[in-house]
Amino acid sequence: MQREIMDKIFYAHSTKSPDKSNWQPLGDHLEEVARLAEDFAAIFGAGNWGRFAGLLHDAGKATGAFQRRLEGSTQRVDHSTFGAQLAKENAGQLGLLLSYIIAGHHGGLPDGGAQEGELHYRLRLGKVPPDVTLLPAADIQQELVPPFRLQKDYAGFNLAFFTRMIFSCLVDADFLDTERFITPEKKAERPITDSGEIPKLKAKLDGHLAELAEKAKPTQVNRLRQEILAQCRAKAELPPQIFSLTVPTGGGKTLSSLAFALDHAVVNKLRRVIYAIPFTSIIEQNAKVFQDILGCEQVLEHHCNYKEKDDPEDSAYNRRRGLTAENWDAPLVVTTNVQFFESLFSNKPSHCRKLHNIAGSVIILDEAQAIPTEYLEPCLAALRELVQHYGCTVVLCTATQPALDDKSNLRSALPEIHEIITAPHQLYKELCRTQVHFIGKLTDAGLAERLEAENQVLCIVPTKPQARSLFEQLQGQEGVYHLSTNMYPEHRRRVLNEIRTRLKSKELCRVVSTSLVEAGVDLDFPVVYRAMAGLDSIAQAAGRCNREGRMNEFGELGQVYVYEPEKPPRMPWLKRCMARANETLRNLPDADPLGLVTMRRYFELLYDIQELDKKQIMPRLNQMTRELYFPFREIAGDFRFIEDDTVGIIVPVEPDAQELVRGLRHTEFPRTTLRKLQQYSVALRSREFMTLNSAGSIEMVRGEFPVLRNLAAYRDDIGICIEGGDVWKAEDLIC
Repeated sequence: MQREIMDKIFYAHSTKSPDKSNWQPLGDHLEEVARLAEDFAAIFGAGNWGRFAGLLHDAGKATGAFQRRLEGSTQRVDHSTFGAQLAKENAGQLGLLLSYIIAGHHGGLPDGGAQEGELHYRLRLGKVPPDVTLLPAADIQQELVPPFRLQKDYAGFNLAFFTRMIFSCLVDADFLDTERFITPEKKAERPITDSGEIPKLKAKLDGHLAELAEKAKPTQVNRLRQEILAQCRAKAELPPQIFSLTVPTGGGKTLSSLAFALDHAVVNKLRRVIYAIPFTSIIEQNAKVFQDILGCEQVLEHHCNYKEKDDPEDSAYNRRRGLTAENWDAPLVVTTNVQFFESLFSNKPSHCRKLHNIAGSVIILDEAQAIPTEYLEPCLAALRELVQHYGCTVVLCTATQPALDDKSNLRSALPEIHEIITAPHQLYKELCRTQVHFIGKLTDAGLAERLEAENQVLCIVPTKPQARSLFEQLQGQEGVYHLSTNMYPEHRRRVLNEIRTRLKSKELCRVVSTSLVEAGVDLDFPVVYRAMAGLDSIAQAAGRCNREGRMNEFGELGQVYVYEPEKPPRMPWLKRCMARANETLRNLPDADPLGLVTMRRYFELLYDIQELDKKQIMPRLNQMTRELYFPFREIAGDFRFIEDDTVGIIVPVEPDAQELVRGLRHTEFPRTTLRKLQQYSVALRSREFMTLNSAGSIEMVRGEFPVLRNLAAYRDDIGICIEGGDVWKAEDLIC
């Protein structure tokens, strides 16, 4: 529609045309954003909220001041506060929720409150332009209510979460319509998921699984993998809810969980599958598996370490993938826990655009035990919200199932969890491939001597300095490797490939690593040493031992040795995990140390002592007052899986990295180049960065991008060398 008042047309966006013949009329923009936002919100029963937000979001542009700004004036114009005021006055008791959304549709959801810049201050003191043209009252007056009943004790969280979801609908609709007008070439290239994509992906996966079954050798492990797959496909017929998939490492849970998700989505008419993964090592590996089976165009791999395709012929694919990453409009999204959960608590338009596309999805949380315990309560509350009010299914997929339904310790414990595997205890017995030995304290020299006695062995230590020290004791021997996050991702990938080659050819191979190899890295050693840690970490380490069960064919088991290091780690979180692991083993001396009963008891003890909502996210969101004071901006700043105590250093050792750094010096748009340079970057703690910088080893390209100038500080065997450095807690989590 095009609104004309006194023969004057108001515009939403301008072009270079001085006669305004191709400017976008404001009425057209409001109607199209309202239509899109209504469609997006209708997925969870809130279409009228989306439409209302779309009609009001740019109402403040119908002023002379804003129109003069489009014509070239530099006067600052606050066009969003007026729409927020209209929402409060015309949408009923909960109109304040729309006020947050409209006031923040450019800068981000504000905090509620009476201080300058906060929502209630803006609503009270924001000046309505005297010449503003009001929209017809019939369009903007209705009593809006949420499409679900508020829950006792969680009403504030319900409303805050709902506000973010409507905010997502509005900002994505606004971005898309603005893109359609300003950059139609991007609009034409943007992929759009239709309802027929999921059945097509299911058909492709069915064909691949049938081919695998036909070629598989008749081993015990392959028989059990087929049984696991069959149970997943049978349970996919059930309605949306919370499921757990408890399968030992090596049981084929990656493809079985994907088969469950696609079958379940087809049966229940869900829109997409979101695979959230905690570690770099898993996400790149799983995304490649999915892309090889289903096609690159159908699988969005979204994380900050994503490596764009290098072939010039793939430039169009890279552009389309970048567009899809903005709002997750893809049938299968492979992302990280950081990206997934931080978006759910963000206030930024660019981070929240994707949220409405999470509704009506199957969400697989791979390695579910890896959700940081200090944020566990709000994460569980968000998952419960998605299932109960936004039509999602959640699958907790892991070999070490955490006790997320433990109501005695978890205020936000999940409701009933439906286990997909009929007899998981029996499955663990049948898939047993390792024998675990707790061997007490070992000196570094004694540990090195034990490793030297093995032909193929993996040793996992708690800190990067310990990894380096142990590696240097073994150095000079054949087939000795080091792995840690002091090595940039591309370097680690290359070393992992060398390790796999030596393992396959039965050559000498001794690897010293931090915990980055534990979850999902496809390595198969006959012997593994692991420093004492939480039982979940020990189980993950054991998953790198006799992974394919080949030793079982000869009546043997892989050997896992858990030792206490000469210098115990100083990190409080790791010391707590070790203490609870020891307590669990004392309480259950006759149980399988890595069995399901032991693992559940370990998590119950761990949750009993941990701060499960360290930043007090839940109490702040659940403070229900008539004024609805929600601290959206404050919460977004506090909800960070990785505390911002690290600096990414670009390491231009390889020719490709050197070429990218040369481009970084001169490009007008550094963001694309920086994304590619993630593959050649190392995250250092601030003090480590200061050590290198004070030694003159760092160059700040363009004054803001740290590049390692002294390449002698990077060794091909261990990566960046910083004496006295230490590990950082979330060393392999990525955003």
